[in-house]
Amino acid sequence: MTGAAFERHHTATAYVVATGRTLLLWHRKLGMWLPPGGHLEPNEDPVQGAVREAYEETGLEVAVLPPPGLIAVETPVVLPPPACILIEDIVRADQPFHQHIDHVYFTRAVPRVDFAAPIPHGPCRWLTLAELEQSFSLPAPDGTLVRVAEDVRLLGIRALHAANQEP
Repeated sequence: MTGAAFERHHTATAYVVATGRTLLLWHRKLGMWLPPGGHLEPNEDPVQGAVREAYEETGLEVAVLPPPGLIAVETPVVLPPPACILIEDIVRADQPFHQHIDHVYFTRAVPRVDFAAPIPHGPCRWLTLAELEQSFSLPAPDGTLVRVAEDVRLLGIRALHAANQEP
């Protein structure tokens, strides 16, 4: 859409994978389950943003999983491409309509993960491939069941597969 009357913000998302599970967080403002992510800061590239957001929201250091065959040269810096880029409509009562240009990365938790430990963001769920293979809902903090969005579910499956193909 050229000349749109609304803003677009660049964001980065990190599907965090650890020991055959991927993480979803409860996003209270959007009322949905999502992987860690958020707005890019000034002068930040999408990879830096994904790694930073994962750390801020989970307390975990992560490494981006590069695609097979990514070139390696001294210069210029080669960033791994995102698994995909999503254009997301953001509809919230406290903000004007806008879109996120979301750079979605698959990452691996660097430290060993204690799946029972709380994380800084709050409510979370570590999901297995078997749980992600069919459409499903998760309880919100108030107990209401909220359907996990199809793109979130399918990208979670791909993140787990990407981590299994890692050398």
